[in-house]
Amino acid sequence: MSTIILYNNQILIVLLSNLQGLLSFNVGSDIGMNKIMSHLILCLLLCGTLFFSGCLAEQNETENNTIAVLTDIDDYNITSVSARNGLNGELITIDDEETIDQLIEVLDALNLEEIGLGSVSSRTYYSFKFFHDSTEIYNLSIIQEDLLEINGVYYKVNNTPINMTELRGLVNPLDVSVQRKGEGNDSISSLIKVSTYEMTKVSIINGLSRESGTTENITTIKKLLSDLDSYQMEEPEEPFSNGYRYFLYFYNYSGGVSRVYIVDNKSIEIDNVPYEVVNSSLNMTEFEEFINSKSASDNEGLNAEVSGITESLTIEELDSRSSLIIAGTVTGAYPSRWNTPDGQRPDKPDSELNIGTEDMIYTDVGIHVNKYLKSSYDTQEWVIRVEGGTVGEDSIWVEDAPSFEYGENVLLFLNGNIVTGGYQGKFTMINDTAAVRGDGVSVVITEHYDRWTIAEI
Repeated sequence: MSTIILYNNQILIVLLSNLQGLLSFNVGSDIGMNKIMSHLILCLLLCGTLFFSGCLAEQNETENNTIAVLTDIDDYNITSVSARNGLNGELITIDDEETIDQLIEVLDALNLEEIGLGSVSSRTYYSFKFFHDSTEIYNLSIIQEDLLEINGVYYKVNNTPINMTELRGLVNPLDVSVQRKGEGNDSISSLIKVSTYEMTKVSIINGLSRESGTTENITTIKKLLSDLDSYQMEEPEEPFSNGYRYFLYFYNYSGGVSRVYIVDNKSIEIDNVPYEVVNSSLNMTEFEEFINSKSASDNEGLNAEVSGITESLTIEELDSRSSLIIAGTVTGAYPSRWNTPDGQRPDKPDSELNIGTEDMIYTDVGIHVNKYLKSSYDTQEWVIRVEGGTVGEDSIWVEDAPSFEYGENVLLFLNGNIVTGGYQGKFTMINDTAAVRGDGVSVVITEHYDRWTIAEI
């Protein structure tokens, strides 16, 4: 029997030759019948091979689709492209001819194969619509780096996955953080873990007043990042140990968060790494403006207030009930926490929370001790704990809790790290020997030979 040759045109020639041989045999002899059967079997094999190779050719043609082949985009002059960021909802229109050509070139380099998917549950990175003037030519969605949807049909990428950084740079250059602004200097957006492209929400909290603001407006977020990127960071020679004035939280669509803590106008901590501002001083006013802006004040989480009747205490009673009295300076606050082992919200709905008793948020405040007036310890840094604060979208406010300001000189009556009598145990120093409380009560501090006395005036 002849050997089968796997080239379609040669298979066809051999097939025709064998068919011709079949027609020429004398069917009256055994030898003729044997030859007929041999040629018939060979014809069947050749037909099967021809059919199978045709299927392979058709399959290969399907597996080597490109954007140009699937959309006939080369037949049109694309004048604009709308790109919607599926992660944060931002819509951008591209009408620059050079950028459109580069975008199409990036997409057309993909080798696509149609796959039988009815729908995809994952979130879309980008949705594109391509227009000739006002007429939509086709639409395309990038679902994953190796999965696309074109006019309702899903395709997988058979060659190199999509370079999302390159794509984002074409759609909106502001989405791609500048990694280095100068020798040894970093921008804030290049240091935080959540990229601009993925960012969906920003919250800012005043660590001492515990007022907060949150926004999901992408324009507001980008303006904030642009303002922050005017400051250049570098790692300090010595780490700092003070508390913080402001807490900035940058969230992405999947719940990831990057934390930027503002210590003072020259010191920042970004995801637990300290940095120093090297080119100017931070403008603290913009953080307060963000917190107080109407667009940033929405809070859909828990917002609870705890009130109670605090026993009224005289100065003498404050003194007798306190194990420690100090005069010091407020250095900042630390991130608020729930009173759970991991500091996160208890795993139960709002209706089952026992706010003020079993379930509570607290905030630690740093104090630099200037004087020990009762008891003494071998440290100048003290951390006190105040009930109330904000964790994520949950806030608890405690009516009788003392409040603090950055740099404030205070007189504190303490039991360990708790202010005695709530707000009653916190005074603001007027000078080295006098202090006043929020309700107007004033005291005078007198130094004796072996002790200090504090008396109401």
